[in-house]
Amino acid sequence: MSESAQFVNSEQRFRSLFENNLDFILFQDRNGVILDVNEPFLQLLHCSKADVLGKDISDFLPPELIPVFREKLIQAFQGTRVQFDVAVQFRGAEPKVLSVSKVPLLVDGLVRGVHMVARDITDLTASHQMIEQQARKLNTIFESITDALFLVDREWRLTFLNSEVERLLQVDREQALGKNLWTLFPDEVGGEFYQHYHQAFEMGRAVHFEAYYATLRLWLEVKAFPSEEGLSVYFSDISLRHEAQASQEKLAQDLHRQNQDLQQFTYIVSHNLRGPLANAMGLSQLLLAPDPDQATLLSHLQTSLVQLDVVLQDMNTILTVRDKQDVADVPAPTRLADVLDLVLQEMNEPLQQAGGQIIRDFPQDLHTHGNRAYIYSILLNLLSNSIRYRSQQRALVVTITGSPHPEGGAQLTFADNGSGFDQAKAGADVFKLYKRFHPTPAGRGMGLYLVKAHVESMGGTIAVESQVETGTQFFLYLP
Repeated sequence: MSESAQFVNSEQRFRSLFENNLDFILFQDRNGVILDVNEPFLQLLHCSKADVLGKDISDFLPPELIPVFREKLIQAFQGTRVQFDVAVQFRGAEPKVLSVSKVPLLVDGLVRGVHMVARDITDLTASHQMIEQQARKLNTIFESITDALFLVDREWRLTFLNSEVERLLQVDREQALGKNLWTLFPDEVGGEFYQHYHQAFEMGRAVHFEAYYATLRLWLEVKAFPSEEGLSVYFSDISLRHEAQASQEKLAQDLHRQNQDLQQFTYIVSHNLRGPLANAMGLSQLLLAPDPDQATLLSHLQTSLVQLDVVLQDMNTILTVRDKQDVADVPAPTRLADVLDLVLQEMNEPLQQAGGQIIRDFPQDLHTHGNRAYIYSILLNLLSNSIRYRSQQRALVVTITGSPHPEGGAQLTFADNGSGFDQAKAGADVFKLYKRFHPTPAGRGMGLYLVKAHVESMGGTIAVESQVETGTQFFLYLP
């Protein structure tokens, strides 16, 4: 093929590339005059080639961009390839963001013209702007949350941390970003934080824990969430909460110790009082009565001493029950039928004298893990009350029913058809010490107090329903 034919072919290939290129292309001389232009550029300007050729590019530019394009053209005619991005709206065209290249055409070492190639990057720029906008929003959100937050990738490199991390861990954001987490905190390698974070990655699920950061003496509450990109870690300083908990625990221990000391003191006082009291009672009986007036005084003295002795005995009983409430030993199972048999043996004579009848309706093997002596005392006191406060209008019937409790232990109902009492009038005083609801027969108001104390000391519950001249029902749960 001749040299002229090769030139023609080369010219045709260049022309084809020029015309069919999707980018906007034009060819300019040193003064900026357009010598040639491709079809996409004409479509952008909505002009024909005749309307464009021979015109200066500045004829189609907004005034503020003319100096920019002229400066870049001068640089290109100096033999330098120039590239820049610009937002521009050519005359008669829609706004565009263009990536512009000005490429000098060299012939025999001289610049004969410049090709301006402009690629439309409007959509790409909008996408980048949207991404930047979203990133700014996320950064604002991350900075506004009260928790400290940092993100690491799968290689443990820090990709983000907010200002709360800087404050709590005393690190500089610019220096920390991109660094390996364990390089920044080498003392934590193998420690509790290290183990939990690795567990989150390995198990693929979030972890939530509290740990002590010894370097800064901080207790931290941490939540770490794994993802394909890495790990998101939120944490907050809970040192004050731990200090408060420690103070509360110490206060509770101090109160418990003081309560034990007070119980012991009360116990000692009551016992120490009983010795001299007993002596005084004995001496009062031995004293001679030379005249009736002195005998009367001695009688009143002895009555007062007896009453004081009764109060001290009650106090000892109450303290004995209360002191055993914290006993941790779990008693062996106690069959309620066996305990009831013992109670009935003890109360057989009073029950017969009252003409009473006992109806029991519960499984023979019904049992509880409560204290056997307490259960005996509970049933004995309840039965004693039923006999003592029976109705004079009908024969006494006491019905004891029971069944296993769903959570273990037993639930019992102890019911009688006795004289009952006005429950609305008694109110919250039913189980209180020295509270009585019948004028006769005589009593001290200790029975129901002891019943409730025994039940609650075993972790059980008791409730009561009563109507005057109808009867009384007690509902017990014994674990």
